[in-house]
Amino acid sequence: MPWDRAPRAIIGDAVALLPTLGTFDLIFADADGGTWHSLDLTIDALRPGGVLFVDDMDLTRYANPEHVAKTSAVRNQLPTDPRLTAVELHAASGLVLATRVR
Repeated sequence: MPWDRAPRAIIGDAVALLPTLGTFDLIFADADGGTWHSLDLTIDALRPGGVLFVDDMDLTRYANPEHVAKTSAVRNQLPTDPRLTAVELHAASGLVLATRVR
């Protein structure tokens, strides 16, 4: 099903912006804000049926124990969050693809 409008890029502080932007069909979460911090805001911003794409989930990428812990928390939350159906893809930098349950 095609989207009813063209995609747009929004650049800024994800944690500050997410609650003000409504909901989205697709979110590519590629920043600390909205993934390591305030992941719930990102999930809340997905429309039912919307797709969430999170990269850099391969724990071997991180030497800093704090980064490993934060990434582990995201990897654990996404497949267990009742709002999502998620799968981890062992490719590139480590990917999680999730869909918001309708």
